[in-house]
Amino acid sequence: MTVITEAEAFPLTVRVGPELMLMQPVGRNAVEGLDEAYTEACLDFTSGIQSTGTTIDARWKVAPDHSHVLLLLHGSAPKPFELAVRFTLKTARERRFFVDVAGHADAGRVSLWIYPGKEDAARAAVALQKQDLSLFGSLGIGVESDLHCRTLHRLGREPRPAA
Repeated sequence: MTVITEAEAFPLTVRVGPELMLMQPVGRNAVEGLDEAYTEACLDFTSGIQSTGTTIDARWKVAPDHSHVLLLLHGSAPKPFELAVRFTLKTARERRFFVDVAGHADAGRVSLWIYPGKEDAARAAVALQKQDLSLFGSLGIGVESDLHCRTLHRLGREPRPAA
């Protein structure tokens, strides 16, 4: 069963050449199994010892009425979990953010990184700017290196009529 949590914040974005990096806070305790994934990813990155690894797949889902977007995270290692992070869309500017992400994905790559909190995402962005890749990599999990964002284009069109 998928656990749904409200987004703590919209993703922090960093452009690195042709790549757009989305840095999303997702609490360690949002779903059972995510804490283990954060721990495993940090150990893999900092110790150099390959463990069981961390496997998380991600995809977007847009509500038919455009009231929200879900970031669906499906973890299979080290422990299975299903989590949906809900971004409630109240303004045209918020919808435009996701349309812009989709547009960037059409021309380049969009990668997704998750962090235990907003402060960790901000620290990772600063570490990336300072080219401190060791700190950057130890703070979160690289989920997708080329996130499929095509479905987000729906937010640029009129919502489907209510049934």
